[in-house]
Amino acid sequence: MRLKDKIVVLTGAASGIGRATATLFAKEGATQILSDIDEKGLNETYKLIDDNAKARTKIIIVDVRNQDEVKAMIDLTIEKFGRIDVLVVNAGVVRVGDVESFPDSDLDLLINVNIKGTHYTCKYAVPYFKKQKFGTIITLASVAAHIGQIAHANYCSTKAAVLGYTRALALDLAPYNVRVNSVSPGATDTPMLQSDVAKQAKDRGLLYEEVKREFEQEGVMGRWAKAEEISTGILFLATEESSYMTGADLRLDGGWVAR
Repeated sequence: MRLKDKIVVLTGAASGIGRATATLFAKEGATQILSDIDEKGLNETYKLIDDNAKARTKIIIVDVRNQDEVKAMIDLTIEKFGRIDVLVVNAGVVRVGDVESFPDSDLDLLINVNIKGTHYTCKYAVPYFKKQKFGTIITLASVAAHIGQIAHANYCSTKAAVLGYTRALALDLAPYNVRVNSVSPGATDTPMLQSDVAKQAKDRGLLYEEVKREFEQEGVMGRWAKAEEISTGILFLATEESSYMTGADLRLDGGWVAR
């Protein structure tokens, strides 16, 4: 098992890539603190974890927009296990729409979850990483950090921010033997992308399947990724197999940027 005896903190574990990562890491022997704002989804993730791994798994309701809740999650992990080996900063949201009509509430949500949530999760873990002088941090950027997308200006900007944050943090933590990398998924079959496509279809007066096909054709493989295909990349970054990688972005985009 590639993560045997490793202590993992994973945010956004209630669905999609977070859920796929949580179940994969459980199979690989990780001891995990799984968090999300979605209690129902988080419980469903827990049920999917192998019975033998449930004893190594704790779930906790956390809103990454709330500094106190994030700090409590990190402090609890240290209190219980004494360290963090892997921090997966996965919690994120998507909102789409034209710039001129984009609601401030949606912009605030994107900034507060995707940028501030990423920062808060790292902020409260970094002192422990510096003290222990080992570990790895994995953030979730997006193909949207690398390219423009119709009606995605605000979402793209927040994911580009995550990419920049990750690169800079990697420099800060390199002297402490802590690696920091990001993953940039392309179109991945998750509830988040499904809601994105549904919103675009409604706004543009198109069928859901028409917009879905557009996304499928953005890459060169002609399909959406499965969440499990992204989680294997996250696993790679969590292990010593990626020991010479820091400040890097693992782009799992089906060839989207290659176009």
